[in-house]
Amino acid sequence: MSQDSLEITRRLIAETLLIPQSDIHVDSEIAQLKNIDSLSFEMIIVAIETETGKLIEPMHMFDLRTVGDLAKLL
Repeated sequence: MSQDSLEITRRLIAETLLIPQSDIHVDSEIAQLKNIDSLSFEMIIVAIETETGKLIEPMHMFDLRTVGDLAKLL
């Protein structure tokens, strides 16, 4: 995982969930983030795919636990 992919992931999560980016850390559990639900999670995935141009395989989403796990997919 590069620092760039982590920062992109943190920024897009913060923008989607309307929470401060400073509250989002590499080891933050996605399920425990404030305002997260299945729709907002899908919006985060779409935002990441749109910004990076990389598609995230749906089967890989089952293994995501932390923000760092999501950033590693990029």
